[in-house]
Formats: sequence, C-alpha cells, structure tokens
Amino acid sequence: SLQEYTRPDAWLTRLIRLAVNNLAAVPSIVFGLFGLGFFIGFIGSGIDSIFYTSEGPVWGQPAIIWASLTLAVLTLPVVIVSTEEALRTIPRELKEASYALGATKLQTIWRVILPQAMPGVLTGAILAISRGAGEVAPIMFTGAAYYLPYLPGALNDQFMELGYHIYVMATQSPNIEATKPILYGTVLVLLMLTFALNFVAILIRSRLRLRRINA
Repeated sequence: SLQEYTRPDAWLTRLIRLAVNNLAAVPSIVFGLFGLGFFIGFIGSGIDSIFYTSEGPVWGQPAIIWASLTLAVLTLPVVIVSTEEALRTIPRELKEASYALGATKLQTIWRVILPQAMPGVLTGAILAISRGAGEVAPIMFTGAAYYLPYLPGALNDQFMELGYHIYVMATQSPNIEATKPILYGTVLVLLMLTFALNFVAILIRSRLRLRRINA
C-alpha cells in the first residue's frame, strides 16, 4: 500500500493520486472505447494471432471477460480513494504498538491495519457496485448483447445485461407502448438487484464494525 510504504509528499505518490483523480473524471463511454481498443483490439486480437491463427476471432471480440475488466477499471478510482481514506483513519498508536511487539510492516498491515480498515473498504465496494450496476456505455462496446438464446458458458461469450436491455427498449423499440411493461419490469429488477447487493454489503460492513468495537 502506498499509504504505508511511501511518504505522502513523494513524487510517485503524488503522480498516482493525480492519475486516480483524472480517472474518476473520465466519462464512462471513454472507458468503453478504451476496453474496445485495448482489451479486445490489442490483448484479445494478440491472443488470437498467437494461439488461434487458423480460426476466426475467439478472444478478439466482445466478451464477458473484457466487459468485466473494463468495469473494473471504471470503478477502480472509487475503491482506491475510499480505501486510502479508510487507511488514514487507523490510529497511529495501533501501528506503533504492533511494531513495538516485534511485528514487521507486512504483518502490521495484514493483521492490524486491514481488519481495522475493512468497513471503509467495503464502503468503497458498495459505491463501486452502485456505479457499475447502472453503467451501459462501457459494456455496450465490450460484451453486452440485446438478446441471446443462451447463457454465457465461457469467458469469451457475450452476455445480456439489464441496463443495456433498458437502453435498447427505451430508444430503439418500434412500439413503445407495447414494450413499456417489459421496460418497467426490467428497471424494477435492476433496482432490486442493486438494493440487494448494497444491503448485503452494508450488513457485512456493520458486522465488521461491531466486531472491531467489541474487540
């Protein structure tokens, strides 16, 4: 962790913080174009050119793995900032007590700092889930399909996504009135899934916080 292994005023720390802040301000569609060009066009096509020369595109096409990696890059700034803030709230006395008992820096991070900072880390995970669940532009370029007659069975398969399904029905349906019930139902399912994931994450965070207080 840069928070523990580097000085706050070090040039590398400032450079990484600047990069993270810039990533947080980038529009989501730019992440989609990045995933299309880097993950699919460069990595996927590179794998195909090395291992699948006699076949069609296997990895150099929209797939669930490229969409997942693109969303991971998209939500990375939120997780990094919240994790750094959680690490800053750890009392310095806890670290000094761990060092005084003979623990190494790695042991202190693993046994003392991370358990204490876990509620804050989970808060960042909740925010990342909330943002990633509603994003359509990144996965539209990297793996989502409007309709598939099968579930994805491999990492290089395309997939259906609720947000993209809502977007297509709301903008490209020839009969808006006929698709309104399906559209509203899809929105309701997406909201319920997002609330359920957030609720589970909040419960886990609360249990960890109570365990830390009781300890």
